[in-house]
Amino acid sequence: MLSDNILLTDQHREMELGIAGLVDGSGSRAEFHAAVLLLRKHIYVEEVALFPVIDRDRARWMALAQMRYEHGDMWPHIESALALLEARADLEAMLDDAAAMERLLHAHDRKEEEAIYSVADRYVAAGGQPPLAEMFASTEIPAGWRCLRAPDALGDPGDRPVA
Repeated sequence: MLSDNILLTDQHREMELGIAGLVDGSGSRAEFHAAVLLLRKHIYVEEVALFPVIDRDRARWMALAQMRYEHGDMWPHIESALALLEARADLEAMLDDAAAMERLLHAHDRKEEEAIYSVADRYVAAGGQPPLAEMFASTEIPAGWRCLRAPDALGDPGDRPVA
């Protein structure tokens, strides 16, 4: 089984390719849809399983806060793209969201890999959790779930406490 670090990093590349494919015209609707769904589930698993375990280490709090806010920056684009995909909108209608996700992921992914994934295996094992691959395979995102720092209707990420 892949380590959590490798799994999450591989998912970053898969999401980046699927989203970039829409932006540069080399990809398909199905590839873009799969990438956006993976991004949504990836954020879910990080925020409900990985980040809470790493939160126990105060030395990582700033990095986790940054990652959570960046997830919040991506969230409106994820929701918009999924709504457009569900409505069977033209791919051109999704370009702004795809370009924004591509830009945000480019800035986010390498930081997360260095600051969080580099220690993910150690923290997950210490927390007594199963490998994250098991969560990806067996977990469904609850209806209506939004990432911790997803903006509200006014664009404010709010001040919901970290659980």
